[in-house]
Amino acid sequence: MYKHAMHTLYLLIFCFITFNSGAQSSLQQDKLNTNKTFPEELATVWELDEAASLEYAKKSAYWDENIAKLMPKLIATTKPIKYRFVDGKLISLQGQHEQQIDIRLQQQTQSTYTFEFQINDKNGALKVMKAAGGRINIQADGLLGYQFLLWNKRRDRLSGV
Repeated sequence: MYKHAMHTLYLLIFCFITFNSGAQSSLQQDKLNTNKTFPEELATVWELDEAASLEYAKKSAYWDENIAKLMPKLIATTKPIKYRFVDGKLISLQGQHEQQIDIRLQQQTQSTYTFEFQINDKNGALKVMKAAGGRINIQADGLLGYQFLLWNKRRDRLSGV
């Protein structure tokens, strides 16, 4: 069982790294950034909400012993990453490094935004779902484990206080 859990963790990390490294690829911006209006409520920086993510995962139909063991590693891996949505782009921020992909809104409901993106001439789907407390859940092709994570709007912190 431990071997299976470690294999799953390595697969998760590999998929995450593959997604982020692919984000540096050149995209067909003209093709992706047309038509629908970009949702203003996403236009901010989003950071991982660790406590809410753990509670959210526990309520999932997929919650089991393996997921319980993997969640601390998943949270530790994704905690340094922040996401910023800017008109037609999703920017991944980790320390001083920025990577971006062009995204195009395909569908919008009251609770979900579905975007299209392209990496290495392959189309992908990005789904952003609204969650309680103004949080969002981000899911995309190749981002295993993200279905358990919730992201909060970054709050500006006062310095020197």
